[in-house]
Amino acid sequence: MVKIQERRQYSILVVSQSEQLNTFVKKVVSDGRFNTIEFRRSAAQAAQELLNRHYDVVLVNTPLPDGFGTDFVMDICTRYTSGVLVITQGDMADDVTERVIDYGVVVLAKPLTNRALARNLRHLTAIQNKMLETEKKVLTLEERIKEMRIVNQAKCLLIEKEKMTEADAHRYMNKTAMDRCISKKALAEEIIDRWE
Repeated sequence: MVKIQERRQYSILVVSQSEQLNTFVKKVVSDGRFNTIEFRRSAAQAAQELLNRHYDVVLVNTPLPDGFGTDFVMDICTRYTSGVLVITQGDMADDVTERVIDYGVVVLAKPLTNRALARNLRHLTAIQNKMLETEKKVLTLEERIKEMRIVNQAKCLLIEKEKMTEADAHRYMNKTAMDRCISKKALAEEIIDRWE
């Protein structure tokens, strides 16, 4: 059976002083994939915006009025999990790519086509999805480890205070949690509260 994924909405911050490029980007992202599109004219304005809100994608059109933009891009990659796309002059694209490639930045050369921009934005959002999935798995594992610690702490208290064997404490926790229709973690927390 094929699993159909819900189409997620994304946010994009466009850092560009070019109204022409901003209009071009608006047109390309008008397919509904991006529900939030913000524009800032400089690295300083964008840096302030990133302090207030997470963006799935940050698109930087170089050069910026307060610097070329590559240092700003590398700073974004170091501080945030946003996917970053840099647009630069064709003759500079190779140099810019060499400078930022190790940060995972995608570089596109001007002149741009709708197709190239749309494809690279899809690529960055796919990477964002993978990162979210991985983050959820890590959180789930952390929760399970935390639960195991609480259950083991409760078992240790049963062994110490009730003079049970480890096997008896394990059986007691499984049976009591099942009989009361509660999780082992909830039972463990009750046991810990009783003696601490």
